[in-house]
Amino acid sequence: MSSFRISLVCLLFLGLAACGFQPLYGSATQNADVQTKLADIYIPPIKGRTGQILRNELLDLTTPKGLPSAPKYRLTIGLTEAKTGLAIQSDDTKTRFNLTLNTYFNLINTSDDSKIYNGSTQTIASYNVVASDFANLAAEINAEKRAALVAAEQIHQQLSVYFAGR
Repeated sequence: MSSFRISLVCLLFLGLAACGFQPLYGSATQNADVQTKLADIYIPPIKGRTGQILRNELLDLTTPKGLPSAPKYRLTIGLTEAKTGLAIQSDDTKTRFNLTLNTYFNLINTSDDSKIYNGSTQTIASYNVVASDFANLAAEINAEKRAALVAAEQIHQQLSVYFAGR
C-alpha cells in the first residue's frame, strides 16, 4: 500500500473522530441512558393479532429484562391495516396484494399524563395470491407479521432518537 493511501485512510479516520460521531447505544457515551429510558416504558395491550405481534416485539426491544415496576412513560399505539390489490389479471382477479400497516403512537409521561412525543409509521408488506385458500391465508398472516415487526423496529428507532436528544 502506498504512503498516499495510508495517509488518506488516516486523514479519513481523523475526520470521522473530529465530526462528533457517537453511537446511539453503548456504555461509554453520553447516550448510555437511552436503554434505561426505553426500559421505563409501559406498553398497554393493542387490539388484534397484528397488535399483539407489534406489542410483543416492542417489549422485546424496549424492555428485554421485563416490564418496569414503576414506569415513567406509557406508549399508546393505534394501528390500521389495509389491503390493496396490485396484479390484476384480465378476468379481474388479483394475484398480488400490498398490506399497508399504519401505526400512530403517543409517548405519555405518567407523572402528569402529558404527551411528550408522538409519531407514526407506515409499513408495506406484499404477498401473492394462488389457487390454494390455505396458502393465501398463510401468506396474508405472514405479511401481517412482517409488517408488525418492521413497524416495531421503526417505533423503537424513533423513541431511541427522541431519548438520545433529551
